[in-house]
Amino acid sequence: MDFSDRVDKVLLAAFRAMEPPSRIISLARRFGGGVLSSDAQTFFLEKCLHDETCNRYPPGLLYLRRVLKQMILAAEKDGDEVLDGLYDLHAVYLLPPKEGSAELAPKCYKSFTYNIPAKTRAYLACKTGSKKFMEEVEHLVTLRVSLNMLEGDTGCSDWPAGLLLSEFVLSHPELFFGQKCLEIGAGAGMIGVLLSRLGASKVLLTDGSLATLANMKHNLSINNIPVEGMKEVNDSQQYTNPSTRVECRQLIWETLCDKELHDLESNIILGADLIYDPSYIPHLVRVLASLLSLDHPATISQLERSVYEYPVAYIATAIRNPDTLVFFVEEVKKAGLRMIEVSESMRPAPCLGNIAALNRATILIHKLQAWSD
Repeated sequence: MDFSDRVDKVLLAAFRAMEPPSRIISLARRFGGGVLSSDAQTFFLEKCLHDETCNRYPPGLLYLRRVLKQMILAAEKDGDEVLDGLYDLHAVYLLPPKEGSAELAPKCYKSFTYNIPAKTRAYLACKTGSKKFMEEVEHLVTLRVSLNMLEGDTGCSDWPAGLLLSEFVLSHPELFFGQKCLEIGAGAGMIGVLLSRLGASKVLLTDGSLATLANMKHNLSINNIPVEGMKEVNDSQQYTNPSTRVECRQLIWETLCDKELHDLESNIILGADLIYDPSYIPHLVRVLASLLSLDHPATISQLERSVYEYPVAYIATAIRNPDTLVFFVEEVKKAGLRMIEVSESMRPAPCLGNIAALNRATILIHKLQAWSD
């Protein structure tokens, strides 16, 4: 792959993921040899704005306006002639949307391009006997997300810690293949999509918000992930393990009873960006402690217990308020859990490329377990 091909792919991936307009312009200039040449503009117009994925699952209208405006201004600044197609399309996007139009919807789509590490592909090929995993192909996860977190749609957003935890899942298939996985605060559902594609035996995705659960089910559907109780879809070329059972369920930490906890029995618990509100931390820790203390030998072999130490939880946390993290650590210790930071020792490969919002240095991954006798 030569340099120009790589820039092509990175530019398209950045646009699909709604990367900041400044990054789109920077990549387009790299494509054009330092300026927004007619070739760079043509590529953006034909391959990005008319990309099949983006046409089917469009980015936000305001985002498209900003990108087009900055693209035109940057081309004019560089002294290159601006293509009529960019002017025409910008004028169309400036028109007020019709009442009832999907353009007025509070949500839009981001499509994340990801690579499967070579060691992961080799592991899955060995486990499944399928040579298709050895092929180095482009993979996508498309998510309907909310850009307005002020209206309570935090569960429908793509949080940085969730992106890093996605890379962690892609980098360590030996932990998840054939296992029962539970995600707490599953949000938009990206990790659930990846767990299903990597061959987990069961994926239980939970969230406290019914609106978030509805959006999550939509995202699973458009990524061709069959969900229990929903009609299956078959319009995706992405690999999905047919034996994986996926379920979505409401889970309210504060009111969870012992019977419900036993129904959540899983070998692996996952979660990302769960401790932003200190008032919920004691409830979260109680749930984690209960799940990690459940003894279910029928589902875990002695070899798995000794090698992978199931049951186990992996929690990704963006460092925003150090005091909140300290409080979480203290509550974990009081609950009698063992907590180890594995951000370095199990560092995931950068499977999602250079996502602007993903500052890996500011995100920690902790491994939690009950102390063994």
